[in-house]
Amino acid sequence: MLTIVDTDGDVTLLVPWLIENGVEGVLPLERQAGVDGMALRNEFPKLRMVGHYDKMVMKNGEEAMRAEFDRLVPIIKAGGFIPSVDHQTPPEVSLENYRIFLKLLEEYTAD
Repeated sequence: MLTIVDTDGDVTLLVPWLIENGVEGVLPLERQAGVDGMALRNEFPKLRMVGHYDKMVMKNGEEAMRAEFDRLVPIIKAGGFIPSVDHQTPPEVSLENYRIFLKLLEEYTAD
């Protein structure tokens, strides 16, 4: 079993303390807070992370969502990471766009 904590904001400075105290992962890794997920991955290769997907692009359609997934490919390939929105999907995201997000999530995270 993993110990994962719910964090808000920029967790960067907190991560060493969390690891020292037995925490193995953080969620959501907030893109809006300016967190650099790849820098965290490089410094803490075993840290589990969920989030870091910029939910603000979801209303702009497949091309914008695909570009955001492309940005996350290096972290996805490094492992220990699940791309996700932080907290909630914005209300202006249509059901159609949410379905596109789910399709792309499956595509980008498939083995």
